[in-house]
Amino acid sequence: MRLTMKTILRTCSLLALLMFSFSCEDSFLDQEVPHRVSADDLYVDETGFEIGLNGLYALARTERSGITSNNNPTGSSNNLMSSMMMGGTDLIYANRPWNAERFLNDWGAQVVGGDAAIYFREVWEWLYETINAANTIITRGEDFVEDIPSDQQDELATFNRILAEARTIRAWAYRHLTFLWGDVPMPLEESTGLNFRVDWQRISITDVRAQMKQDLEFGVIHLPQNHIDDGKIVRAVAQHYLTELLIIEGDFDEAINTALAAINGPKQLVTARYGENEGDAGTPFTDMFLDGNSNPSQGNTEALWVFQNGFEIEGGQGHNIMRRWLMSEYSSTSGGSPGLEVTVERGGRGQTRLSASTFMLDLYGARDVSNNLLVNDDRGGEFAWRTSFTIGEGDPSSAGAVGSDIFLDFSSIDPLGDRFRPYTRKWDWSHAINVRESRSFNDQIYLRLADTYLLLAEAYFKNGDPGNAAFYINALRDRANATNITAGDITLDFILDERARELFSEEHRRYTLLRNDKWMERTNLYNTVAAGALTERDELYPIPQSFIDANIDNKVDNNPGYE
Repeated sequence: MRLTMKTILRTCSLLALLMFSFSCEDSFLDQEVPHRVSADDLYVDETGFEIGLNGLYALARTERSGITSNNNPTGSSNNLMSSMMMGGTDLIYANRPWNAERFLNDWGAQVVGGDAAIYFREVWEWLYETINAANTIITRGEDFVEDIPSDQQDELATFNRILAEARTIRAWAYRHLTFLWGDVPMPLEESTGLNFRVDWQRISITDVRAQMKQDLEFGVIHLPQNHIDDGKIVRAVAQHYLTELLIIEGDFDEAINTALAAINGPKQLVTARYGENEGDAGTPFTDMFLDGNSNPSQGNTEALWVFQNGFEIEGGQGHNIMRRWLMSEYSSTSGGSPGLEVTVERGGRGQTRLSASTFMLDLYGARDVSNNLLVNDDRGGEFAWRTSFTIGEGDPSSAGAVGSDIFLDFSSIDPLGDRFRPYTRKWDWSHAINVRESRSFNDQIYLRLADTYLLLAEAYFKNGDPGNAAFYINALRDRANATNITAGDITLDFILDERARELFSEEHRRYTLLRNDKWMERTNLYNTVAAGALTERDELYPIPQSFIDANIDNKVDNNPGYE
């Protein structure tokens, strides 16, 4: 699953890019395809379909890499795809107001012009490229299944599993699109030269989610319960996203049943130390994020979907920039940073584009003068969050005496331009060959069972059963050595707080708040940078003008407020 098939992606998804790109002809002419592989040649046997799935998974991994204005599959830019999915919320603000992501603070005119447009166009095109890659596998796979003899049950099961992977990832891509843009075009067939269209219509979010539901239900039936490969998805992934969809629909009984099926399957919460550095100081919670501990084959029983990365892997992408965006720029001498030496132990080089709000940092409990938690919660402790550095021999004398501690900035106001804020250590990783490398090449958990526990708790609460909601939340709090709660503690806001404590920078926080009608309320309350700037218009992003202009045979109206 580490193979990134750039050639296949370009072949299978080229027409999707032509449909949704602003400068279609230039985009086509600029492609450099050293080896052209046609879909007709590829999708002829199980091996070909698995190679196609490799390319589809590579596209999904792009979420945690950088976008580029040229739609470069290597994602080498500094603009993190997922920042528009988790930033500009109660938990995360854009630390640098002068860069492309400043729209997450300022909203207003910043959302409709300037650098923000890069995000919307690139993410839109990436998601439709992913959908077309999935559609190609689904369309050809369904044709292939029709020709499998009835007595070949093993082969039929294999191809239904392949279809289930593609259909679940297609639903995942439409999940992104509906939360980001609402009503969107919904292609469900492979794009070919014979069905090229410039008359797309926006399909209602209700109808798109109905298709997502069908895809996820197929995944629940045909995906394996256990990982057959570290990078592949399992049944619990489809069950997880189906649970969320059922909660949105208000079908809480079925949401509870679906989540329980995932939780009572073979995947289990990590509750004991394991793997890399097991003998060193640490916690079960933080063990999951150490390099060498992310994958099921490495002992991670909680992981449902793990993004596979690697340095100098044939085919290319294999990296992410999560660490670069979500840590401290401690090596700088600007914005309060002390200019410390970049080291492997410190997690490598970061640029702190996104910072945790003070509200987020305070969710774990009060701290003493040394910024140590007074209330135990391993998710907010020293192995989970970086709050200080010990001065070493390679650090400048201006930083302090060797062996002394220098504490990161816990100021009560979320400061713009402050590059020395506390940060999550979930994405710590350093390239030993080049500690100043911008990218990370470690495998990373993308979805884990703890998130499903929290969806289950939410479904129980909304179904009038706060006791069971507290029970499943306490399973996570027990693991973190946090105080247990009771049914009387459960409110929707408490569940959202608990999601923050457990899933900071993992969940798509914007989506969580939007589906609970809490985005504006909580962002205005707890994000001191963005408070007062966002409006109801901003609950959806603007449809990229590049798509509107290219769809010449049907005028597409933009979302309200963006006309």
